[in-house]
Amino acid sequence: MKMLNIACLAIFLFSFGSLKSQNILKPENVFNLYFNSFVKYDDESVKELNSYLINFLGKESTHKMKLKDTYNEKIDEYTKLFLTGLPVNVASECSVEVKNYFSALMQNFANAKYRVKEIKIINDERLKGNGFSEVTYEVSFNVPSHNLMINMGDIKNIGAGEMKKYLIDVTNEIKKADKLVSTEQKFNLYQVKVGENIYYWNGGPQELNWKMNEFYLRNLN
Repeated sequence: MKMLNIACLAIFLFSFGSLKSQNILKPENVFNLYFNSFVKYDDESVKELNSYLINFLGKESTHKMKLKDTYNEKIDEYTKLFLTGLPVNVASECSVEVKNYFSALMQNFANAKYRVKEIKIINDERLKGNGFSEVTYEVSFNVPSHNLMINMGDIKNIGAGEMKKYLIDVTNEIKKADKLVSTEQKFNLYQVKVGENIYYWNGGPQELNWKMNEFYLRNLN
């Protein structure tokens, strides 16, 4: 019986040590969680990110939003904003096509790929000796190979049929985007030392999204 208890204790300690070690991530792994969470809107990634952050920031500093809901809310917000600029009759007839257009736009953005080029450790006395890791990465998107914008004249004079056709054509062009564009950007991961372990985090990860979004939209036109 005593031998059995010792064996159980050994298994418990091994399992605990393995679980603890899984929460010690390298900067590139932490960046991957941030990218998948805030660029790809992946709820599983943000759960994994939260389980990492809670070790050194506490539960109150984890991300509580559901990213898939945020993703859908953005589509609805963009759709409503676009429809307000159309004549009432055109808006009512084209609401589905407008939403399909922004859904394709968002999905294409979320399909972005990245490659980490360099991770540099920066020591900053203002951070009380903790410093940060500067991640230099290249992000790429597929965009249509030709300009999507066409001269439709005064938008108030556009008929529902013409607008609907334009939206369907543009949505299809986005779905089959065949031109690869890329840009180099940087993202900081701040260090937090807990005992012998070093953790990494960023308090404003939405920066990933808006910086890429600016580049993405600029290359669509």
